[in-house]
Amino acid sequence: MLSSKHPLRHDQSEAAMSRDMLAFDAEHAQALRQIWFLGDVHGEFRHLARALLDAPQKPRWIVFLGDIDIDHKPFGEILEPLRRNFAHTKVAFIHGNHDADTYEHWQMLHDCGDAVALHGQVVDLDGVKVAGLGGNFMGRIWSPPAQATFQSKDKAMNRGPYQWRDGQRPNPSLHAAIYPSDIDRLSKLRADILVTHEAPSCHPYGFEALDQLARAMQVVRSFHGHQHDDRSQAYALLRDQLGFDARAVDYCGIKNGLGEIIYKGSENNWGWSEPQLTLQEVLGSDSP
Repeated sequence: MLSSKHPLRHDQSEAAMSRDMLAFDAEHAQALRQIWFLGDVHGEFRHLARALLDAPQKPRWIVFLGDIDIDHKPFGEILEPLRRNFAHTKVAFIHGNHDADTYEHWQMLHDCGDAVALHGQVVDLDGVKVAGLGGNFMGRIWSPPAQATFQSKDKAMNRGPYQWRDGQRPNPSLHAAIYPSDIDRLSKLRADILVTHEAPSCHPYGFEALDQLARAMQVVRSFHGHQHDDRSQAYALLRDQLGFDARAVDYCGIKNGLGEIIYKGSENNWGWSEPQLTLQEVLGSDSP
């Protein structure tokens, strides 16, 4: 089990990257350019549609980094215009904290058709192994390095026969909490890229537990959302200290697997002043 009690010691044994980033990028350049990572969208999809229409090379995979934030329509239905107009593009996602604001949010997100829920597993995306850890650290559940109150979602959701009475259900936010069991399970696996909603420690509000996880999985690169900003240039200065290449994707931003910007998002949290638009409204019914 990865320690949740003590901060990481950035000593020499943990300083160097375990894998050659430049060699990895050279070997997988084509596949990495065709994997797009999307920052928090919060129900906004117009930037994705416009990026797809403008891209000379369409992505093979689109990976949402959480906070898709829908409660009115199944995710699979929202994605239907994308499937119809870009049949060779597949979708994967992790959940964010706002994807469990209500039970409707959680259900609508996971009614996702053929989109792949990455949380808690490693999936091969055209030769690039991508691992997913959705959700956020919640103080009443686990906020490392503090000791966890509950080790798993099952234990948090089922706290005894008298906990939930008169038809009550556990708070839906428990679905999106990160639990030690999530970290433990992933730490036994190996991947090339780790996607998380929360940020690693290189962000002012990040967590060293995610640094530990990335190193345990021997990833080359990580991508995160949640904070709605992009401090990747500052992260690069800490690459050797972290042991992996950390990247952020800002609100409604898009980057490819090399970390190159496909669509520059907003760091003003809610960057759109116009009403939200669906994929259908931007793509239309007969897009290429």
